[in-house]
Amino acid sequence: MARGNSTASSRAAAEQSQTGPPLLILGLGYAAVLVSLPLIKADGVAPHVVGYLIGGLLPILVVGLVRRIDLDRRRSAKYEARSFLQPALVVLMIMAMGAALLHIWPIATELAQ
Repeated sequence: MARGNSTASSRAAAEQSQTGPPLLILGLGYAAVLVSLPLIKADGVAPHVVGYLIGGLLPILVVGLVRRIDLDRRRSAKYEARSFLQPALVVLMIMAMGAALLHIWPIATELAQ
């Protein structure tokens, strides 16, 4: 029985610590876009490919992960919704598409020559 109580108490502790959207993961998506921006001024294809992966694809994956985790957390009775989550996800997607465009253009230009 002690084993069952520890499982129930650990589950309750996990629910208490997960009461809102995963803002830390969302922040990592914004950080990924910001990390890719200095690579825009670099010459060559390799830095732009890395910048595209970090600033374009990674934030898009983060948006999907945040939405998935948020959906799971919404099932909890102790969930506290944040009204800025959806606009923050939209802004992150726009920033990721902008970073992707700024990295794809030099790659395409280099490959066209």
